[in-house]
Amino acid sequence: MKQLRSFFSVVYLFALLWIGTLSTVVAQEFIGQHSSNYAGINRATFNPSAIAGTRYRYHINLLSFNTTVNNRYFKYFRSDALFHPFRNAYAESDMYGKSKLTGTLTQGNNVNVLAELRTPSGYVGVGKNNWLVVGFQTRLRGFVQGSGVPSAIFDAYKYRLDDGLTTASTGSFTNFTMSQHSFFETGLTVAAMPLRLDGLIRVKVGATIKRLSGARNVFLTIKNANYQVKPLNADEYVMELGNVSYEYGYTQPVQSFGLGSLFSSDYGSGTAIDLGATVEIGRIRQHAENQANYIARIGVALTDAGQISYPSTGKQYSGTLSKLTINQNQLIDIGNNSVKGLETILGTANAQNYSSSTALPRTLNVDADVQLAKSFFVNATWIKPTNVGSLPSHLAQPQVFSLTPRFEGEDVEFTLPVTWWEGNDKPTIGFSVRFGPAYIGFSNFGGLASKAVQPRGSLAYFGIQLWGLNDKKD
Repeated sequence: MKQLRSFFSVVYLFALLWIGTLSTVVAQEFIGQHSSNYAGINRATFNPSAIAGTRYRYHINLLSFNTTVNNRYFKYFRSDALFHPFRNAYAESDMYGKSKLTGTLTQGNNVNVLAELRTPSGYVGVGKNNWLVVGFQTRLRGFVQGSGVPSAIFDAYKYRLDDGLTTASTGSFTNFTMSQHSFFETGLTVAAMPLRLDGLIRVKVGATIKRLSGARNVFLTIKNANYQVKPLNADEYVMELGNVSYEYGYTQPVQSFGLGSLFSSDYGSGTAIDLGATVEIGRIRQHAENQANYIARIGVALTDAGQISYPSTGKQYSGTLSKLTINQNQLIDIGNNSVKGLETILGTANAQNYSSSTALPRTLNVDADVQLAKSFFVNATWIKPTNVGSLPSHLAQPQVFSLTPRFEGEDVEFTLPVTWWEGNDKPTIGFSVRFGPAYIGFSNFGGLASKAVQPRGSLAYFGIQLWGLNDKKD
């Protein structure tokens, strides 16, 4: 499965990143499932107050995965990754053709790619009606972002340089930046329901305090360059860059990583906090006793307020090149080892120690959930970024609005989210399904099913969970 990272390779072209990781940035939520009353601890990442008053005695996320894909996505694991076993890269052989498998979520000159592994997490309810809930969260998060991405780079990503679909082009660009960031997150969530008036209103509040263990930050900035994409033969092209002014840096090269690394001074560290509140109003008569019963639910949360800081153990280089020629094999080499590839292709001029602080993608999350009939809901969600800055000193995401009809039950659930991403001309239509403990979903099923649908990128997620309902009726 050699394709999974043509994108990054190309980007690495200009190289940057690798990340033995994956990655966004965009809402790292399970679009569709994020609003479910049966999402359990996974809903707490969107709004920590949501789990207060839960009907579960306990809820455990065994494992869930969320990443961006396109319509020929095959995921595989490698052992030489920053966080074993994550890596979005080429395998040694091209088993599935030459299409790229990782897709950006937005169109235009910005790149948003993400991946997230939610490792075992859970919560338990305490007291009458589970008015107090205490939970823990663990997840590995990876982001690849770009700004000012020239069209030639996007074309190389879509078509590669060796598949016969690339077209000759010339031009110039300025201020092209790529950034990759990966980190591990452990969090303690506490949620409470201080007010409950049966049939009238329920008020919930919650917070998550997170310890961040940074793995690596890598960036590349090309301040200005001319480019020419030209054919070598009927199938192969090369990209020539001229008058290149560049700067790149990394906190550390890829190296072995274990549990002890989470608290090592050699890696980055930081803290973050999520805060949220939820109000549920009304009640439907003769409703099923084991299902959520409200007419309207409104939630507001501020998430990912924090940053990761790295010690000055990294390296940063800068310089100019009169000419640089890139072919597909070089892109693959760079993709498999970004730091070594960058140093080989761009050189190590003007070396300096590199330290950095990176702000997390702080967002304001607002959602309104209305139960139109028993077990049938319509949810409106707005995710608005609230941090301001430029790559690589901050992680950001596009503004997102989704409208999701949802049928939910304890054992079966189906959603049909329609999502508007900032930067895209048209909304994307996805779906998610849950049968018992397992669920799967996509934010842009049309992009996976048809090449004519743009953008091609989609969030894809799956997971397995365990739970136990209260023995006593609520």
